[in-house]
Amino acid sequence: MAILIVDDSPDERLLLHHILKNAGFRDLITVSSAGDAFMQLDLDHAGANGIKVDVILMDIKMQDMDGVEACRRIKAVDAFAGIPVIIVTARSQKDWLQAAFDAGATDYIRKPVEQVELLARVKSAFKLKQETAARRSWEQEVTKTITDLDRTLRDIATLQQLIPVCPSCRKSHPAQMSETALNEYVQAHPETKFQDLICPTCVGR
Repeated sequence: MAILIVDDSPDERLLLHHILKNAGFRDLITVSSAGDAFMQLDLDHAGANGIKVDVILMDIKMQDMDGVEACRRIKAVDAFAGIPVIIVTARSQKDWLQAAFDAGATDYIRKPVEQVELLARVKSAFKLKQETAARRSWEQEVTKTITDLDRTLRDIATLQQLIPVCPSCRKSHPAQMSETALNEYVQAHPETKFQDLICPTCVGR
């Protein structure tokens, strides 16, 4: 699991890194500002060439840009919408929390950071990311299935228009079928599986 730590305090970065590393987390990236975080994530290009992270630990008060605005900008990019952002805040910064949650933050940790709380919230955030990713994958599969079904129904409707059927006996009459319209349909649907039958023209080829 990759974790991005964003904090302008060297001591805080070192503490977070130390706790997480000792807990078995090896993929840790630490930066000292929101701008550096944006560069690591390649925010300007929607993460095309940036690092892949699972959880972001974001200090709420930093010199170049506060964690609330940084969180808002990260969450505004679709590629990062599902990444949990945990705000790290001092106990005197309660008024910032609501703004952080409004900006898309998932959770928060109070300073001074305690090991048990940090690890519990990071693991919870990672589980949330996994569940969110699974839900989005399922939604994509459902959307694809609906799209395929709609296309199939349209194809059936088109074929129904091509095949003449007697309204009395409900028998089809292939001889009355428009050969031109059927050929156009076959050419327009190369992926459709039809019964193979070599025509006389192609037999000698």
